Amino acid sequence: MANFFDILTRKQPKPRGFNYKPIYHNPEKEAFNERIDKLRRERDQIAKGEYRPNFKGKFTSQIGKKTPFQKQMAGYNIRLILILTIICFAAYFLFSSTKINDGINHFFNTFDQKNGLY
Repeated sequence: MANFFDILTRKQPKPRGFNYKPIYHNPEKEAFNERIDKLRRERDQIAKGEYRPNFKGKFTSQIGKKTPFQKQMAGYNIRLILILTIICFAAYFLFSSTKINDGINHFFNTFDQKNGLY
């Protein structure tokens, strides 16, 4: 009976806590932080007068490169310009010809006659 009371009165150990620390590896952020550290080191060396970086020709590979969206939009713009020029030329030839004026005059002349379409 004494063992039974010892079991009830004895302190129960607390369960071990769960300390999960997620491991997430972001290579872009790591590379970004490395670049920042490198630039800070270069800046500090420049301030001391020891090092002068040479950026000549570093960004020329990015000049003139277009994204696929920019290429697609350029195609749309060219097509739109071609369609508009064709419509403008068609309107110019249509309104500059005398056939339209002759047709309109003939239409009104038919109504001017007393034995016309009244």
